[in-house]
Amino acid sequence: MIVASPDDFAAFFEEVHGYPPFPWQTRLQRLVAESGRWPRVLDLPTGSGKTAAIDIAIFHLSLEADHGKARRAPVRIAFVVDRRLVVDDAFLRAQKLQKALATPQGPVTARVAQRLKKLSGDGPPLIARRLRGGIPREDDWARTPSQPTILCSTVDQIGSRLLFRGYGVSDSMKPVHAGLIGSDCLILLDEAHLAEPFRQTLEWVHEYRGKNWRQAEYAAPWGVALLTATPRERPQEVFQLEDEDWEHPILGKRLKVSKRARLVEAAKGTAKGEEAARPTGNEAEEGDSDLGRRIAAILKEVHASIDHFRGAPPPAIGVVVNRVVRAREVFRQLREEIGAEEADCLLLIGPSRPVDRDNVADQLASIRTGAERTLQKPLIVVATQCIEAGVDIDLDALITEAAPLDALRQRFGRLNRAGRDIRPYAVIVAAKSDLSARTDDPVYGKAIRPAWDCLQEAAAANGSDPRVEFGLRDFAVCMEKDALSRKDDAPILLPAHLDLLSQTSPIPAADPEVALYLHGTSRQPDAITILWRGDIDPKNQNDEQVRRLLLLVPPRSAEAIALPLWAVRRWLEERGQALADLADIPTAGPEGRDDGARGEMRRAFRWTGDTERSRWITPPELRPGDTIVVPASYGGVDQFGWNPACQEPATDVGRKAAEPFSGRRFAVRVAPGLLEASVTGDALADALAGAVSEQWQDLRAALFDLDLPEKVRSDLEVLDNANRKESVAAYLDLYGEEDGRPRGVVFVAPFGIRGYRQEEDGRPNTTEDDTTGSLFGFPLSLRQHSQDVEKKAEAFAQAAGLPGARVADLKLAGFLHDIGKVDPRFQAWLNSGDPLGPDPEEPEAILAKSGRPLPRAAHAASGLPEGWRHEAFSVRLSRYIARFTEAKDQDLKLVLWLVGTHHGHGRPFFPHSDPADSLSQRFPSVLGLPSLLPPGPGPQSLAFDWQGLDWPMLFARLKARYGTWELARMEAILRLADHRASEESA
Repeated sequence: MIVASPDDFAAFFEEVHGYPPFPWQTRLQRLVAESGRWPRVLDLPTGSGKTAAIDIAIFHLSLEADHGKARRAPVRIAFVVDRRLVVDDAFLRAQKLQKALATPQGPVTARVAQRLKKLSGDGPPLIARRLRGGIPREDDWARTPSQPTILCSTVDQIGSRLLFRGYGVSDSMKPVHAGLIGSDCLILLDEAHLAEPFRQTLEWVHEYRGKNWRQAEYAAPWGVALLTATPRERPQEVFQLEDEDWEHPILGKRLKVSKRARLVEAAKGTAKGEEAARPTGNEAEEGDSDLGRRIAAILKEVHASIDHFRGAPPPAIGVVVNRVVRAREVFRQLREEIGAEEADCLLLIGPSRPVDRDNVADQLASIRTGAERTLQKPLIVVATQCIEAGVDIDLDALITEAAPLDALRQRFGRLNRAGRDIRPYAVIVAAKSDLSARTDDPVYGKAIRPAWDCLQEAAAANGSDPRVEFGLRDFAVCMEKDALSRKDDAPILLPAHLDLLSQTSPIPAADPEVALYLHGTSRQPDAITILWRGDIDPKNQNDEQVRRLLLLVPPRSAEAIALPLWAVRRWLEERGQALADLADIPTAGPEGRDDGARGEMRRAFRWTGDTERSRWITPPELRPGDTIVVPASYGGVDQFGWNPACQEPATDVGRKAAEPFSGRRFAVRVAPGLLEASVTGDALADALAGAVSEQWQDLRAALFDLDLPEKVRSDLEVLDNANRKESVAAYLDLYGEEDGRPRGVVFVAPFGIRGYRQEEDGRPNTTEDDTTGSLFGFPLSLRQHSQDVEKKAEAFAQAAGLPGARVADLKLAGFLHDIGKVDPRFQAWLNSGDPLGPDPEEPEAILAKSGRPLPRAAHAASGLPEGWRHEAFSVRLSRYIARFTEAKDQDLKLVLWLVGTHHGHGRPFFPHSDPADSLSQRFPSVLGLPSLLPPGPGPQSLAFDWQGLDWPMLFARLKARYGTWELARMEAILRLADHRASEESA
């Protein structure tokens, strides 16, 4: 037997990290292990190692892994912070844990890994994932309902999923994500004081998950812990540092270090650099001289800080400003004034593509807390608010713009973070506009002036040394409410709102605005996801061409940026004046302000997968949660991130973003916008038109005669190593034609390339809809698939810790879920429109998956009504199968609901009607079907009746019995079982 004990935590921690835990970490682990609950608030200052809460959660899960339905530790841990992170150190820690458990280097880690395997089954002991901007059709992170998982993400991504409105998640998958975040999940809300509206919403979610809102006794474990040193209120359940922490030889240094800062009013300093500062948009409202003095004061202090460390090792200097545009201007002037010979300059802004972001983050390795200092010259890091959370760096000097007191404390948490024996340099700069009583800052409102007054009062109290102490032990600034960042309130999440949010098929017209529950009522941070591709063009490609291109080469979150809707809309309209308001915290956009004439209405492609909603749109058509793809020729992004003033074409990083997936799908795009200037569009078109045939080998051979970029040539050569080489195909019709010649080509190896690394998760979602779910590499019989899903659903439900009755119902639902596919019309469709379909006397000929491509015309030829859903027919048929009496939930028949919603439709409506419901129908003898089905309405009809309940009423009753999120989790278990069973049969 694998034995684990709370006493093993210190050894586990040291085996993973190479050093022992701090005293508070050991105390918290023991508290959680004994009580099975997390304190409501972890009152821990920045620099105290609070991301170790992730280690504690995973260790606690290992202790309870074999407790079944009595398990108190959730299998998913979501570490959430309300920032656009440049360096996500929580994720780096999660990756370290994942690696340590995958290849244990010590006996305790090995025992923890073995216990976690009781939950993960065939999966790894632990997976760590970053939930970034949602991308429709991107391979999902959730592969099994009991896989131990660490998710690192933002309020937008976790919160929208929790409330059934996952940003970028397809409507059909929204309930799956809600069920997995809203049940069997621990949410660690880091810097909770930055996300007060979401904290309030989590309180309501906790209430609606309680026993007063469900009839069933059992519900999966779920909880929230707030990580913050400045909680808005002081609840009873607060976990804090104790004397042994303050006296610890390492932690004590961090807690007691001095960080004294001077206050500088830029308006009183030199106006050096005024002419160099070129304010744009709302920056101009401050006045040219005010902005010039602000930047000049910052530049002056950077030079002074370099002088401060003359003769000492080169310093790391942080420059933190309040706007993205301002950060770029400071960065530009620093590079011009100081030069690469004297110092290295780095720009950190939150809105950047992860592919680019990782390159920038690598340059911070030498200034991470505890890292060996290897700087050969000063490193100047210019940053926005993104540096305030999730970035574990240790600066020698800090020059920051004035900000509310809580924001300043976060910034000073990066200064001498390790408590080194140095004399740090710190300055807070305020401009004239910051201190005006009339100023209502777009980011911080009216809080900067009161904060400055509090700082001046604290400085004056120090007499001859008028500086302000920001060290944790000696900080003595009065934290007046007006001097803190504005804390908005979320609207009350009423039961009626939750009922509307839980409806995902279709989304109700009267849909509650989910952003209000995440960020409050006075801000409008509606986000969209944007990415750049060099091979799309609204002038040459229609909706169908771009849709097919993106299906072949799917957008990935690693190439995308999440941005406020208003910022992208105004950029596409070429109205740049409001862009100066953009910061790295949610702020109200200038939507109501007319601040300049519109330029050209540049179009973007809305991506929703293989649906009619995937199409070219104009800026006014943008909606919150959209994913859009824009031509790289628009510019708007550079190596550091979002740069709306950039006119240079963006770099297409789609190939780099797809690298982790190349072992199972590989594509090479050769088209205008992706090739260097040495290959003209005419030369490319001539080469493609002159190919011997349209076979991929002939087209590739024709391209090799061109002066292709080395990376493109290398990728084309890699096609020779394709898995199932006979399946490689070329697509010429995606880019349109020029003078009758194809403008580009895409080569696709659908089964990937030999030798490429494959992720454990994220394989194609094989059953999300009838079109993709019924396409297969070979025919799969309905009998076999039903048995496979039945077994997988039972195994998943047991591993997830469900009570025996629910396990039995999920098992039965797995057996019945696809029975509706016996419809002769559906079978005709799977047989490419053959009206005769399979031989009804041969049960193995009744298919669940097709072994051949299904042309679009086949659906119409089959006679299926538009939008017809086989799962609705499965509900109607299930009641006539003998095994249906095995259902444990006899009165409400949970089985019917799970069968009907196993593709995400029917919550609570289906998108079709079926005239065949009024007819008696004969079926082949398969899975216990009766030979004759009497007429009757399916759940898509309001005439459907189950013990006096129509389908929407059944939905309401089941939510009341099991709870809104627990019902969604059971749906997720069946759907994931369907996905994995299909995948394993391929």
